[in-house]
Amino acid sequence: MSKLFNTWTGRHGRALTGVAGIIALAAIHPAAAQDGAAPLPPTGQTQQQPVSQPRSQSIDTVMVSARKTEERAIDTPVALSVLTEEQMQRYNTTDVTQLSSQLPGVEVNKASGGGAGGNFIIRGVGRLATDYGADQPVAFVLDGFSFTRGHMSSVGFFDVANVQVLKGPQTLFFGKNSPAGVIAVTSVSPGDTYEGFAKVSYEFRSEDPSVEFGVSIPVNDKLAIRVAGRGQFMQGGYYKNTASDLVGLPRDLSPFETTALYPTNPNQFTETPKTKQFVGRITAVFTPNDNFDATLKVFAADQRDNDAGGAAVIACADGVGGSPYQNTGFFGLVQDPTQTCDGKIHWRRHSTQPPEAWFDSNPTLDNNDTHYFNHFRNFLTTLEMNWRITDELTLTSVSGYWDYKQRELTQYDYTYGVVASKQGEGGHSFTTELRLRSDYDGPVNFMIGGFYEDMFRDLDAPVQIFPLGPAPDSNFYPDFYNGSFLTYHQHWDNNITSWSIFGEMRWDITDTLELSGGVRYTEDNRNAHGEQLFNRLDDFLSAAPETANPFAHSGTAYDLTRSFHNTSPQATLSWKPVDDLMLYASYKTGYQAAGISNPGTIGNFYSQNPDGSIRYDGDGKPIRATSAEVNPILTFDGSTVKGFEIGAKGSFFDGMMTADVALYTMKYSSLQVAVFNPVTTNFTVQNAAGARNSGIEGNMYMQATDNLLLRLSAQYNRLKYTSFPAAQCYAGQNTPSASNYVPALAALCMPTGTGGFAQDLSGERYGGGPFQVNAGFTYDVDLSNDWGLSLSADVNFRNKGFETIRQPGTGVPARTLINASVRVYQTTGPWEFSLVCANCGNDHYVYSIQDKPLGATGDLTGQLGMPRLITIQSTYRW
Repeated sequence: MSKLFNTWTGRHGRALTGVAGIIALAAIHPAAAQDGAAPLPPTGQTQQQPVSQPRSQSIDTVMVSARKTEERAIDTPVALSVLTEEQMQRYNTTDVTQLSSQLPGVEVNKASGGGAGGNFIIRGVGRLATDYGADQPVAFVLDGFSFTRGHMSSVGFFDVANVQVLKGPQTLFFGKNSPAGVIAVTSVSPGDTYEGFAKVSYEFRSEDPSVEFGVSIPVNDKLAIRVAGRGQFMQGGYYKNTASDLVGLPRDLSPFETTALYPTNPNQFTETPKTKQFVGRITAVFTPNDNFDATLKVFAADQRDNDAGGAAVIACADGVGGSPYQNTGFFGLVQDPTQTCDGKIHWRRHSTQPPEAWFDSNPTLDNNDTHYFNHFRNFLTTLEMNWRITDELTLTSVSGYWDYKQRELTQYDYTYGVVASKQGEGGHSFTTELRLRSDYDGPVNFMIGGFYEDMFRDLDAPVQIFPLGPAPDSNFYPDFYNGSFLTYHQHWDNNITSWSIFGEMRWDITDTLELSGGVRYTEDNRNAHGEQLFNRLDDFLSAAPETANPFAHSGTAYDLTRSFHNTSPQATLSWKPVDDLMLYASYKTGYQAAGISNPGTIGNFYSQNPDGSIRYDGDGKPIRATSAEVNPILTFDGSTVKGFEIGAKGSFFDGMMTADVALYTMKYSSLQVAVFNPVTTNFTVQNAAGARNSGIEGNMYMQATDNLLLRLSAQYNRLKYTSFPAAQCYAGQNTPSASNYVPALAALCMPTGTGGFAQDLSGERYGGGPFQVNAGFTYDVDLSNDWGLSLSADVNFRNKGFETIRQPGTGVPARTLINASVRVYQTTGPWEFSLVCANCGNDHYVYSIQDKPLGATGDLTGQLGMPRLITIQSTYRW
């Protein structure tokens, strides 16, 4: 941990020094407010107070910052869900993906390869454009810094004060790319007392010990510091690896070297993910006077797994032991009797290591890259400053710097490892936001501000996708790749700059009726340089027509640009007939920025005539496409959303029960959608003309007795394409010999007139299970004068999802997850002991289903969920 921290602080010392300088300058700047004004707490920050073990609290006491000001959840005219620190401790929530089993309508899952790390979903709306160049439609906000990268599903999750999930478009207060909503995570900040905790835990299935701590130190009456960290040292894993070597078969599967038997790789693992994680955070809160405060948070994380993602083959067209690849040519001759695809979901993966020769000859690997892994590093610094200019005006600045790198060395066909790569993304981002808010006694108040982001992101992908054997010396590509098993190596550099201005007016029409309206204008500019550094097929197909090569030739480079601007207004009318009851109606809009595809493979593009045919030069050779010609192919439009939401929320029976309900309908235009091609293992991004999401959701918390808290949440979403006339057909849709051939569906796949096929999905439902419900309880009772007992259980149910582009077998099955915990604690002392069970029923489930890369039609893979996990935990507080 210290080595990691020293490395990053060395790399980014100038940035940290600059941030510290800003604090120092702000501290000595004279404040203009009157003497005696109350200190202003950092917006959105929560201070942990030393506690014994608290009873369950109702939601009417929960403070949120959905509108960038602290207010009760029941006073906020936004559909939201909140997990407090106590609620997260209840089920030992140490991973962002655990939110999926605790919050209806919220799903976070991890993915490898083209999945770009994972997917965040709210109200059924997540990223359908599975491409490194596309952003998430759900913004993940950590201590004020907004992320839209899927790899944040693996971020270190510890010492968290609360998680606020804001549903539906949230463009006004949370910047760009949040058309589906926001998941806002706030870490614990120090208070004015010395306090802390230390926690140790052990999970039995994965043999996973972990330690966590947090200490708040009030240095003086102006400065407080908190230091927190977590270490995870998993010895096993959630999933078994059933892959094994087949005697007598060349491990590179090359038809040209049938006698070359490579030695078995000694680094084959039997369980995954075997996570090792180290995360740490330092927080400093500086309050030099009553009119100014600054909160600096420095976060560093390093996580390494022994493989990427949790995908497994769940359906085989040829049955168990059949061919795991396309039934053509050499692929059709390969069989795998060790497959586990019997139509059921197992906690098993099939992840064979390539031979040692593959590692030894790969020039893109480091010396320590001797087996599969997934490695994700983060460094994040955020600084929030609040200056109360007068009693009525507050100026807030929130700035952040993020540096990250993710690399995964793994295989993507989930059998022999023919498709294998060390690929991933990395980069850095700087964001800053400035906003001015008024708090006048009169009926009208305002908020205005601006936002700026400057981001660089790269993608590096050296991939073996076909078994062609070692690359020979050739004039077609650099000598750097001689002897490697790679098929191609592509690299992308992406630069993104965004800026926006926003504002809101609030008018208290009466003491009980408020009208608020606001707008954000955004400009987003992107440029990308993509280059095919190497293509093994250049040599392999040198005697064939140039157009026979499916991938861009070695040295091919494209410089692409895309700009996007958007104006997103919103308005809300809220009525509070009594203090603890609110009714509201909102008109909301939002957007997801346009993008430049960073595809899994770069196609071989040629210049075209007006009729779509390839242009040839005087020597009869096809003319390669220019960047200008490729630009409209590899860029895609932004998506927009607009719609209405009406809701009610309140506290009843003297705070013994809180409830809320919301109805919504949202229309999406130019929805970004990606369809996977299992032959080229590539995702193609296109814009669906339109989609609609309508639904209803509700939550209820009831303190039935002094000891018993009941909770119930439910949601129903209806997602459908309102207009998608040129959707891609699924693999095998119009192939009579395909195992997934259905005549009625084949008739829907029609020629496009340009040599391709498409189907009309207008009116079709899509997405995961439309109905979700969570029901649970917490029962607290005193065992003695010094000890208490807390029992909790929750059941989370989601029904079956819809098939992707009508493809049979791709509808995600229903699942029922049961979480439970038993906690024994000292009511006036420091100790707490707990036993936590996640997915107690061991329900076998997957998050998504898609075609298997290089597989026959009907071969399907799924992203595995989490099996039953049982954790014991001991916590000491002071």
